[in-house]
Amino acid sequence: MNMLGNGLSGLHAAQMHLAITSNNIANATTPGYSRQQLLVSARPGGFMGAGSGVQVDGVRRVADQYLTAQVWRSSTQAGFSNTKASYLGKTEEVFGSKGASISMGLDSLFAALNAAMESPNDIATRQSVLNEARALTSRFSTINQSLESQLKQVEEQIKGSVTEVNTRLENVARLNKEIQAHQASGDIPPQLLDARDQAVAELSEMVDIRTTENADGTINVTLPKGQPLVLGTSAAVFEAYPDPNNPQFSLLSLSIGGTTYDIREDVGGSLGALFDYRDNSWQTSRDFIDELAMQMADGFNAILAQGTDLNGNPPALDLFTYDPANPAGTLTITDGFTAEMLAFGKDGTPGDNENLKDLLEFQNTKLTFSSLGSDATLNEAYAMYLGQLGIESRQAQLEADSANGELIRSLNERDSVSAVNLDEEGVNIIVYQQAYQANAKVISSADQLFQTMLSMF
Repeated sequence: MNMLGNGLSGLHAAQMHLAITSNNIANATTPGYSRQQLLVSARPGGFMGAGSGVQVDGVRRVADQYLTAQVWRSSTQAGFSNTKASYLGKTEEVFGSKGASISMGLDSLFAALNAAMESPNDIATRQSVLNEARALTSRFSTINQSLESQLKQVEEQIKGSVTEVNTRLENVARLNKEIQAHQASGDIPPQLLDARDQAVAELSEMVDIRTTENADGTINVTLPKGQPLVLGTSAAVFEAYPDPNNPQFSLLSLSIGGTTYDIREDVGGSLGALFDYRDNSWQTSRDFIDELAMQMADGFNAILAQGTDLNGNPPALDLFTYDPANPAGTLTITDGFTAEMLAFGKDGTPGDNENLKDLLEFQNTKLTFSSLGSDATLNEAYAMYLGQLGIESRQAQLEADSANGELIRSLNERDSVSAVNLDEEGVNIIVYQQAYQANAKVISSADQLFQTMLSMF
């Protein structure tokens, strides 16, 4: 009987609808899950053209690849901005801390020099100056150590990120292989496509990517300038290796299919941010603190060399010494330098403080700082750089906030299409349950009619 067939097909369709709906509800909080819909259509033919029930055509994955790609782009920018803002904030804290502030150290040194004006021959006063000079070198050392520690952290994070990116590339290639196998049979499970989109999303947080779809269902993933990351079922491998010219720094290469690319440009994402911060902000901070250390040490040494010490003789040693290869990290009081060697006088007479006046005037002397691109006193230079760091840090944080906001908007736009709405699915459960019961009633009625017809004979 046509009625029985209609009921059976409707019962099956309602059962499938309930299965899909329950699966949607179960995965409502699963990251990257796209809700599914059952595709059905009316069967043609039947008694007197009335149709012969409903047929299940398949399961549709509700997804918009444009919106998904928008999420990937937003993830890349958020990964880059958050990483950069984090490191800039740490650098600002280092330069702005009281324990490392060069400005405070200079103020204390010049205060000690000023206190020596009235009694330049007093050993205790001279020793106070020497102590403040030594404390100032410690401040330079503190900043240098912080920068060195930060560089090690960046390099370790680069190596860790490279390993993580390679793992994610392999994951995309593996999912491509599974999708390719299912494509051959004409049935790709929606869960596989969701898993691949999620894998690409995780990758996009770390590097900037571009994707293209292939006829076999796989995708190719490349860097913005075309270097391949995933070609079908093959994944490239990133490698971080020491820079021959500067072994402290890592360089980046990419290998796939026997071809190796040297990656010189910004790769974007959190990995790109590490290279960008190291090569720009970190290097600028290092250049500045080294230049400040040299300017300070050379300036004091030059003025002291023109005076006479407590015994009326030219100073036998420079007050400060450093290694030009690492000025801030090696700046120290010269071994053997004593308070008696401070050249406060000029004519060698007791109580002479003429050269001490020149030392005090040094705090007002404009010096040329190539790292700043301007002339400034020692204190002005430090204040200028600290202000510059503050501006860069705040700007980076604003960009991070904006990028995170854009990521949230992109996710919301994608979710408005693909996410599971529990209220909607709850209503569907009721509708499909009623449909199931109604079709079961149709089958029961068809059976009763059939039994009635049989009883007539």
